[in-house]
Amino acid sequence: MRGTAPHLFWTHFFDKIGSIGLYARRGHTAVREKGGPLSNLHRPIVGASASRYVLIMVLAFATSVVATRLYLELTGYPQIGNETFHFAHALWGGLLQASALLLLFIFVNRWVKDLSAVLGGMGVGLFIDEVGKFITQQNDYFFPLAAPLIYVTFLTILMIYLVIKRRQRQRAADVRMVMYQVLDELEEVLEDDLSVSEQAAMVSRLRGIADQTTRPDLAELSRHILAFLQSDAVTVIPDRPSRVLLVLEQVKGLEDRFFSQRRMRRLLIVVFLLNGFATLFVLFVLISTLAGYGNSVPDLLTALVLDEANIRSATSLNWYLVMSALNVMTGLLLFVGALVFFLKRDSEAITLGMLALVITLTLINTLSFYFNQFSIVLNSIYSFLILLALQRYRNRFLDANHSLA
Repeated sequence: MRGTAPHLFWTHFFDKIGSIGLYARRGHTAVREKGGPLSNLHRPIVGASASRYVLIMVLAFATSVVATRLYLELTGYPQIGNETFHFAHALWGGLLQASALLLLFIFVNRWVKDLSAVLGGMGVGLFIDEVGKFITQQNDYFFPLAAPLIYVTFLTILMIYLVIKRRQRQRAADVRMVMYQVLDELEEVLEDDLSVSEQAAMVSRLRGIADQTTRPDLAELSRHILAFLQSDAVTVIPDRPSRVLLVLEQVKGLEDRFFSQRRMRRLLIVVFLLNGFATLFVLFVLISTLAGYGNSVPDLLTALVLDEANIRSATSLNWYLVMSALNVMTGLLLFVGALVFFLKRDSEAITLGMLALVITLTLINTLSFYFNQFSIVLNSIYSFLILLALQRYRNRFLDANHSLA
């Protein structure tokens, strides 16, 4: 319920904040004197929603690059401009990035951060899509090295997302981080949009801060915020499940209904075997052909790579052979993983599959983007989906069984 005089509570609240400062000055907390110009630089804190924003950015980045390349391919690479001017899409990318920064500097709402992540990701994608022009004397948009550079940039941002995600789990007990999260979530109070579940989550975090002894000043502050959140001055609204959550719940229901552990295992065995048999077939054909060519191995290599337009030197040929060897290795790993799955040694099979897919996504695809350019995008998406399926299998069945044990 809404209180009759919330301004009186806030007056009392800020009076308490002042008393906390007096409490600190009296020696109950460590007070640091200001030093040089770097004395005001505090240890950086990873935001509670940092991983969310980075994920939105990397998805917008990938979508921007793929959509741009597809549009240009379908429309014959049109240009905006005239005989004098050419407005490259890198300029529009810079405009989107500048807009994202301005929004972050001006506004404090959380939805603005979501929007800035989308605009920033799209801007980075439009900018880096023209990297071929920036690294060649001829301003070659189709320079073969451009595609792998774009892909490596995507992987780098994705790795940053994974590191942030892990860091957030490892530092969940950091008092300062939790307090920053609470202060960020107070926006829901300011917007008069605090739900029951959001209030319960904040109360739980504040109680944890109040019970710790390493930062008595934050413990005192958390008690006052806790008292405010549980008072009649705060309006709490019923939970309203978002459409995304409703869709996810429906998907989870279908998953539980149609994808049991046995069916998931069989499906993964089939996928592993298809990849493994394909690799073994290629290996068999290669060995048979080598045996038939005898001393004409150079002629064989020429025939094998004749269709690869980007093999222009001995160096690129060597890298192509490295990529082929890695393909054989990952195919064998998946084939062995299928056999281990068949023996119901799920943990070992998941490990083998993930190892093969990580090698594929990091090493093989990087080289493939050089030789095959953006035609490898669908194959990359396919590999990502299999990797996600393996992770989902581990979370649903292996981790759940381990926790029950």
